[in-house]
Amino acid sequence: MSRTNKIRAIIHSKRQQQNKQTAPIPYSFRQFLYLPRPLPPSTKKKMLQSLLHQTPINASTIPTTTTTTSSSSMNPKRHRPSSSHSPSSSTDDNNNPNKRRPTTTTTKDPIPSITPAESSALHLLGLLLQCAESVAKDRLTEASDLLPLLYDLSSPFGHSSIERVSAYFAHALHSRVLTSHLSSYSPLPPNLKTIFSAIQSYNSISPLVKFSHFTANQAIFEALEHEPRIHIIDLDIMQGLQWPGLFHILSSKPSMVESIRVTGIGSSAELLDATGRTLSGFASALGLPLEYTPLVGKIGGSDAGPALLCAAEESERRGEAVVVHWMHHCIYDVTGSDVATLRVLEAMKPRLITVVEQDMSHAGSFLGRFIEALHYYSALFDALGEGVGAEAGSEERHRVERELFGREIRNIVAVGGPKRTGEVKVERWGDELGRIGFEMVSLGGSPAAQAKLLLGMYPGEGYTMVEEGGRLKIGWKDLSLLTASAWRPRSHF
Repeated sequence: MSRTNKIRAIIHSKRQQQNKQTAPIPYSFRQFLYLPRPLPPSTKKKMLQSLLHQTPINASTIPTTTTTTSSSSMNPKRHRPSSSHSPSSSTDDNNNPNKRRPTTTTTKDPIPSITPAESSALHLLGLLLQCAESVAKDRLTEASDLLPLLYDLSSPFGHSSIERVSAYFAHALHSRVLTSHLSSYSPLPPNLKTIFSAIQSYNSISPLVKFSHFTANQAIFEALEHEPRIHIIDLDIMQGLQWPGLFHILSSKPSMVESIRVTGIGSSAELLDATGRTLSGFASALGLPLEYTPLVGKIGGSDAGPALLCAAEESERRGEAVVVHWMHHCIYDVTGSDVATLRVLEAMKPRLITVVEQDMSHAGSFLGRFIEALHYYSALFDALGEGVGAEAGSEERHRVERELFGREIRNIVAVGGPKRTGEVKVERWGDELGRIGFEMVSLGGSPAAQAKLLLGMYPGEGYTMVEEGGRLKIGWKDLSLLTASAWRPRSHF
């Protein structure tokens, strides 16, 4: 059994002692998880099996009863004489071992062992589900009573990924309870400098950010290979980590690039200017003429939306090929209004749109979104922990988990959901682009080859990459994490 198969949770001594006294494997999930009003057994079974996929919970681990027949028995059962036999004949048969009837005995399969740490992890997951169920049913007092137990059993500094991810979900549930009492649903204000620093750390220890950059850059290069004038619109440019790589590719083109214009959208003028200076330095070193335009606001807002449309019109007058890139996340809001954002993208009619989005639903009921998010971030924490290791790079890992994953978890659990905000939310941006007049451009070929080369740089067999209907999906073991896709207007050709 691998290291990740053993959950080495360190818990309070009293709780650990209680877990040691618990039966190794329960005969029902309700007995083990202390759920007075449990979720349907099938839902809970799938939930725990997915979160602890290294320790499958299936029929083979449940004690089963089998029927066997034996010609002899140490303790044969008594048989009531039938009416067709006299008492004397029945007695003679019982006294004669050669004439005894076959007896039915039951045997139980051996109960597999489970460590106290694994037992504690299952108990922790059960408490999370119970608390989420209470919140979903608006039983806020009951949910509040469970929070001290969750805080006692979890820690953002824990050795196991289950212990760490549970700590952030417990904090998010606490925030959800508070915002429900206050009827205030505002997202956590972002500290962009801290977030950008965490993204740099994430880029250095995980292939997911690089996957987004490599696949999009290759698709953009193929769309602009014969274009002398280029306009790149980044809907959330952050530090612009993606674009130096594309500049290198463009500088190697046989045909000369006459001009490159980059429009970067963000919420901080100071950070946007810093990004512009960095990109200008890269472009100058490669001999590329770069024009950088910062744009403060949100894509579907009243500020950035009209400015984007004006920029697209100017590109048409200047003969520039426009490409749009967006790496979607839940760290902070960049759209303002999803409906308005779709209108802007439709009106711009760029040569190409590349989108990288999380394979996670943000619609539906609270409990459904909670379970899906718990699946998703458990895989992310597991992947990050296995890639960095228990000790090496733990500070960097903790920064990523706190500033990126923890913030996203809080926004999804405590804030997210159309029922709370009243806003119409887009479920899958790629699908919506197909609905408003765009067609997919396959990322098979060079983009897929680049992604495979990238994953080959990371040890282990946890990360997977598949092509599905022209999209590229990167995942951790059996769960897809990110989907990259490219789109062009149907009227372009």
